[in-house]
Amino acid sequence: MNDDSNKVGRSEMLKVFWKSFLIQASWSFDHLQSLGFAYAIQPVLRKLYPDKAEYESRLRAHMEYFNTQPYLASFILGAVARMEQDRASGRNSSEDVSSLKTALMAPLGALGDSFFWGALKPFSAVVAVSLLMANAWWAPFFFLILFNIVHVGLRVEMLFHGFMSAGDAAELIAHYHLAKMAKLFKTVALTVLGGILGMLPTWRLEFKMALPLPGAVSAAAGLLATLCLVAILRRGGSPIKLMLGLAALCLALAYGGVIE
Repeated sequence: MNDDSNKVGRSEMLKVFWKSFLIQASWSFDHLQSLGFAYAIQPVLRKLYPDKAEYESRLRAHMEYFNTQPYLASFILGAVARMEQDRASGRNSSEDVSSLKTALMAPLGALGDSFFWGALKPFSAVVAVSLLMANAWWAPFFFLILFNIVHVGLRVEMLFHGFMSAGDAAELIAHYHLAKMAKLFKTVALTVLGGILGMLPTWRLEFKMALPLPGAVSAAAGLLATLCLVAILRRGGSPIKLMLGLAALCLALAYGGVIE
C-alpha cells in the first residue's frame, strides 16, 4: 500500500457520517446494530483495503455484536476508523479494534440514553408545549429544530472527535460534560413543566367539535377509538401508520367542518 491508501480522509469520514443515520435501519436478532455499523464503516474499509479479500474480511469482522445509543455511535465509528487506519499501517491488530468497540458501546449507551432520551428530548418537548399554550402554531417545528440541531451537531462533531482521540472515552466525557448537561436540561424541563401545570386552569383548548356533544358521548367515543387502536396494534398494526392515519383523519375532519 502507498501512504495515501493508509490515510482516512475527510470525504470518507463524511460518508461515514451520512451512513450512520441508518445504523438502526436493519437489525440482527443476534448482533443487534452490527449490520448498521458495518454499513456505516464501509467507506473507511474500502479506502484502507483495496484488496477485495481483505476488505471483505474486515467487513465481516464488524458484523460482530454491537449495540449502543445510536447518536453516540458516531464517536465509536470515528474511533474505529482511526484504529482501522492504524491497523492498515501495521500499528495495531484486529483484536485491538474489536476490544475498543466492546469497551465503548456499553458506557456510551448508558450515557447517551441519559442525555438524549432522558434529558434533551423531554426538555425540547416541554418547551414546545409551553410555546403551544402561548398560541405559537410553530411550536412542533421548534421541537424538531431544537432537538435535531443539538443531536445532529453532536453526531458530526463526535465522529471527528472519536477519530482524533482514537476513542479516548475519558477525554470525551471531560470535553462534552454530557452528564452535567443532562442534569441541567432535566432541571429546566421540570421547572417549565411546573409553570405549565400552574397555567392549566387558565388554558382553553382551541381544538373542539363543531357540534357540541354531551360529555358522556365524547368520553364513550374516545374510549371506543382507543380500544380500536389497541386492537389494531395487538393484531400487528404499525404504530407509524396509525399515527399518520390519525393525522390524515383529523385533517379531513377539520376541512370537512366536523371539528374546528
